[in-house]
Amino acid sequence: MRLGFVGTGTIAAAMIEGLASQPGCEPILVSPRNAEVAAGLATRFSNVTVAESNQAVLDGSDMVILAVRPQIAAEVLAELRFRPDHHVVSLTAAVTLDFLRKRAAPAATVTRAIPLPPVARRQGPTTLYPPDEQAKALFDRLGMGIVLEDEASFDAFSSATAVMAAYFAFAHTVSAWMERNGVPGHQAHAFVRQMLAGLASAPAQQDFAELAREHQTKSGLNEQVFETVTRDGILPDLDGALDAILARLRAAPR
Repeated sequence: MRLGFVGTGTIAAAMIEGLASQPGCEPILVSPRNAEVAAGLATRFSNVTVAESNQAVLDGSDMVILAVRPQIAAEVLAELRFRPDHHVVSLTAAVTLDFLRKRAAPAATVTRAIPLPPVARRQGPTTLYPPDEQAKALFDRLGMGIVLEDEASFDAFSSATAVMAAYFAFAHTVSAWMERNGVPGHQAHAFVRQMLAGLASAPAQQDFAELAREHQTKSGLNEQVFETVTRDGILPDLDGALDAILARLRAAPR
């Protein structure tokens, strides 16, 4: 199978890195849309080649990974000529399956996917819709493919990915506070990173709400911070922010 990437943004580059660094990886064609990123990938990996155009990516590929911003998806798709045997995998948020199928015709197979930056290290969970064995096999190589049966669930998963920047901002807030209180920056950063990594390795079968209860004692330090962020609306605001993201995704062109 020959892989082609139309678009070389952050997520596409992470996918390419995760795939191309594996022994025996198939040839990968990348579009020249982001010339600097594309050239850098081709320099680093012998199995990555920069195509002359987006159409050249399609002409030399069996599975086409569409990784462009939602705002330009229709424009990019209108310029492309797909073959019936193409398998199109769209990483583009807020673009529905029906919309993609119409614009990618006569391509017989279209899949939506939400890979995350850790796929570069082959540690990313990637949700897929509709079920497709070939797409799942691809993303299993990058961590774990999660197959969904309906687009409503896919939208919910997409919304959940919107917390990544807030997660890192939370970590930065804690480490920056430690620095302001006399802790050397490198120690604060290392401590917060390791603390959060350790918390993330909690037993998978435990419910998150249960873990939150377990990590606070009556009148303890964790309870004090938890009650503060809950009282001040930080957690309720997060719930509302996710509702707004879901509404935005469900207003996508169809």
